[in-house]
Amino acid sequence: MQIFYNDILALNLCSHCVEVVRARKRGSKLRVLKKVSSVVDTLDDEKRKETISSLMKGMEKDLEDIVVVNMPMENVLIMRIKVPPSLNRQNAMEYATMEISRNLGIVPEQLIVAPLEIHEGEGLFFVSKVNQVKAFVSELMEAGFPETDVVIPDVVKYLEFFDFYFKRRLKGITVLVVASFFNDYYSIVVLKDDHYRSCRMVFSIFWDYMDVVVENTGIQPKELFEGMVEVSLDFLQPYFGDFLLELDREVKISLDEVSLDRANQFFYIIDPPVFFHPFVQALQKFEGAVLKEGPIPSVKSSVSTGGLGLLLRGGREIGKVKHLSV
Repeated sequence: MQIFYNDILALNLCSHCVEVVRARKRGSKLRVLKKVSSVVDTLDDEKRKETISSLMKGMEKDLEDIVVVNMPMENVLIMRIKVPPSLNRQNAMEYATMEISRNLGIVPEQLIVAPLEIHEGEGLFFVSKVNQVKAFVSELMEAGFPETDVVIPDVVKYLEFFDFYFKRRLKGITVLVVASFFNDYYSIVVLKDDHYRSCRMVFSIFWDYMDVVVENTGIQPKELFEGMVEVSLDFLQPYFGDFLLELDREVKISLDEVSLDRANQFFYIIDPPVFFHPFVQALQKFEGAVLKEGPIPSVKSSVSTGGLGLLLRGGREIGKVKHLSV
């Protein structure tokens, strides 16, 4: 029985990696206990089920665990909806759900609508179909993963990490860039005075960088991500320079969408952190229209940044998390 502590079991699903992490929460402290993972070139539904099944054989389970998983963004819409400012949160949610239902031509009962932010007459909402979420959870259970307590959109695991290390009390216009080399997209998030205004996913085949690493070092992705070897990745700087040109344009689009001219500050999340140094070096040399340098957390942990975000979300189910031991 989990009397003096609570255990959290998190499943981190990415385009090219599956990670299962277990952590223990005592009071407001969260400590990682164990991690198992598998890195793959491609991850279709059958391969994902097979990988989860294999990983769960090496991971303990308890009926009292808080179970958390991220849902791939291809099954999630992000919609910005205007709501009457006079409505309280619950009524604003109901109003937004009806608007989203009308816009999509889907009855409200078939939708799951979750707010990222509702502020001053406007809200950002994650939208999924009920049957897609149920099918997703059932597929995980068929693979041997326990029934989930919390299902969050993929990008939210990084927002949990951002909230823990950087927020709140932000002032002015803030841009958060999330570049996950485990996925085939990156995220641009805009905040104004601590409130989320925009969240965009941009398609990008980050996995191509792994081909460059293998060609230059002979090191395989799993060896790199697991920290089995130490190697300089400075040769990636020119490639990151090309990415920053694209990112500069996409950030400008994100700001334009919410009628903002420029950002006062930038934050970056790089996952896995092994790409931290070459990215920082490329960013320091970059001169773009809107992009600027900003804090990039580098957490020394065998667990991915996304995995840590999922654990933090699980920890919040049972109270505040003030300290994370990796």
